[in-house]
Amino acid sequence: MVATPSFASADQHSAASALSMAQDKILSCYSAARDAEAAGANITTLTGTLTQAGSLLDKADLAYYKNDFDTALSYAQQSQSELDNFLSRAEDLRSAAAQQRSVDFWINMVGSIVGAFAVIGVGVALWMWTARKNKKTGEQSSGSSKV
Repeated sequence: MVATPSFASADQHSAASALSMAQDKILSCYSAARDAEAAGANITTLTGTLTQAGSLLDKADLAYYKNDFDTALSYAQQSQSELDNFLSRAEDLRSAAAQQRSVDFWINMVGSIVGAFAVIGVGVALWMWTARKNKKTGEQSSGSSKV
């Protein structure tokens, strides 16, 4: 059995814990970004942030497997820091997109109703105009035949 100093074990444990927390945070942020995109939000900035955090996490994993626990811990913490306020930004984008969809729906609904009434109104007006024109034409032809 090989004895390792207790501080090395503590560093390894801290690095492993930080890696696990960073992975969990990336997964929850990814889920929030997916929800925002499903609502119709433009998640380009969120994707860039996730990519950067993922890159840092990859570096942390590599350092961990090379037994460089201090570097692994540092990269894992940087990855988590990269995602600060991510969930609130994703929620803001999701909420704004959902609100925009609602506004678009109502604009389309009201626009369709107004358009339908406009078509009906123009149709009725043309019908009335044609009916008057035909009535006047009919009176004129009736009047000319009496002569």
